[in-house]
Amino acid sequence: MKKSLCATALISVLSISSVSAAEWTSGWAMGTTEYTINDGNQNELLIACSDDDGKYVQAYATIAGQVYSSENDPGFNVILDGTEYTNPFDTYCNVCGQLFPSFWEHLRTAKTLQISQRGQTVSLPTTSIDVIKPLDHPENTCRASW
Repeated sequence: MKKSLCATALISVLSISSVSAAEWTSGWAMGTTEYTINDGNQNELLIACSDDDGKYVQAYATIAGQVYSSENDPGFNVILDGTEYTNPFDTYCNVCGQLFPSFWEHLRTAKTLQISQRGQTVSLPTTSIDVIKPLDHPENTCRASW
């Protein structure tokens, strides 16, 4: 009976620890800050911001295993709380750069997040999205080119 209870308790603990919600993470390596969310189903959003003054925000969306870059046409779209932003990490035009700060703030506070391209739209979790620092935060190296 005692062994049976211990085995049941162990199985319960293992079951609980293996069911963890995907959440946003941030990291820094080799002069680049990265913010990322991965749902475990081949869908991911990765935002990379370099310390190098000559580099600007870049992002990569993986949708059903296919990778799209904000730097290559057609890029990808981001839908925050129902508002769609067309390739918002492409800041290499004046208007795009001007729109980036409001997009960034919306991203940081979004309740729902989707990425889309080529007729496919996937939802990603917003759990711990507040790890994304404000643009004016001293540790945030993300910036638009304009």
